[in-house]
Amino acid sequence: MTYSIYFLRREPGQSWEDAMAAMEEDAMRKRAGQAGNGEARSRPAPWDQVVAGVRDLLGDVDITDGPPNWEIDDPRSAIEVSCFSGEWSMMVPYWWDGEGAVTIAGYLRAIAGIVHDATGLEAYDPQVEGDVTSSEWVTRAAAVFDQVAESFDRRGITRYRGELG
Repeated sequence: MTYSIYFLRREPGQSWEDAMAAMEEDAMRKRAGQAGNGEARSRPAPWDQVVAGVRDLLGDVDITDGPPNWEIDDPRSAIEVSCFSGEWSMMVPYWWDGEGAVTIAGYLRAIAGIVHDATGLEAYDPQVEGDVTSSEWVTRAAAVFDQVAESFDRRGITRYRGELG
């Protein structure tokens, strides 16, 4: 179970829901072979910029460099940033609560800025149904992490309790 964030190209006045639907429709077209495969097979143009920005933020990260999946994994935080067949997303397990959740949400917000600067895409969080760059987002996202952690604890589900450093 992961906290997921999607990067969307939103037209002026377009709702987040409509932008998500357009992204999903485009993905279905690509999978059905109605779109060219060149984009899925070639290195995303802003990939190096995103990798450099995430490394500046998180330090040593693992990189998967190859079509159709391009991935950045941070073993410490478990944050994953990926570009799969041209679709950018970010996810992290629901391991964190309290100050850890606030720290993780801060990292996610910073990475959203890195990807936005490199691609022009906007980061959408379906868990809180809003823009990751909004001023109240970190608090709202951390609250979701806390709620899930509490639910896991009540049900006896063991969560990773690592240190962020």
